[in-house]
Amino acid sequence: MTVMDIKTSLLALTSALKGKNQLSVGVWGDSLFQGVVLDESAGRYSVLKDNAVKLCAQALKATIENFSRFGSTVIKGKQRLTSYLDKGKPCDVAILEYGGNDCDMPWEAISDSPDAEHLPKVPLKQFSEYIQEMINALVSYGTVPILTTLPPLDHERYLSWICRNGLSRDRILRFLGDCHYIYRHHERYSLEILRLGLENDCKVVDIRAAFLDHGINGLLCSDGIHPNDKGQMLIRETFMAFVDRYLPSLKLQPVCT
Repeated sequence: MTVMDIKTSLLALTSALKGKNQLSVGVWGDSLFQGVVLDESAGRYSVLKDNAVKLCAQALKATIENFSRFGSTVIKGKQRLTSYLDKGKPCDVAILEYGGNDCDMPWEAISDSPDAEHLPKVPLKQFSEYIQEMINALVSYGTVPILTTLPPLDHERYLSWICRNGLSRDRILRFLGDCHYIYRHHERYSLEILRLGLENDCKVVDIRAAFLDHGINGLLCSDGIHPNDKGQMLIRETFMAFVDRYLPSLKLQPVCT
């Protein structure tokens, strides 16, 4: 499909959504939308019971299936999406949330050989191509894709988390040049999502802007990258504001007592 084909189809599909009072929604992402948080006392990850996706599902006239998985990259996400679409029962809306694992670097190898060349799990160009292919596939099946940006990370806390089991901070910094590079590298993937949304006339829920407007202090776990319970609540509020603007009829009305 050409970009013009996508834009034309998306306009028609999005207009059709406004006439529905019940939607089926699929969510494809990683630990962010699975609702994974770091259990600070136990030092391990767990799924937050009242996470953003679950809270949104409780407030919307929509059936939501969450296919998000811890550690997923866009490559694995595309495989899951393709398998779903091949079953022939596409949803009305698909939310795509990737980038946090795609941009991750081989930190152990970097610690061992900081002067060698090292690539992220999914280089930016390949990441962009996969997101575009997912958009194309969804539109061809009559599904409206919605993209999301990445919440910002805390580069100092994240580097400390990376090095917690003995990796060399000095060697990793030698490879990076400076600690801020972690933030900038992560940000590039979020900016690419915004670019793809603009290029395809595809709606984007800007989670990153919401976190930056609020200030990230108190919103992230001690690993510096996973939103905590307050961060998950902000993601929920950001999505509900998006619904208010574009699909207000989907909101469940509170019961008056």
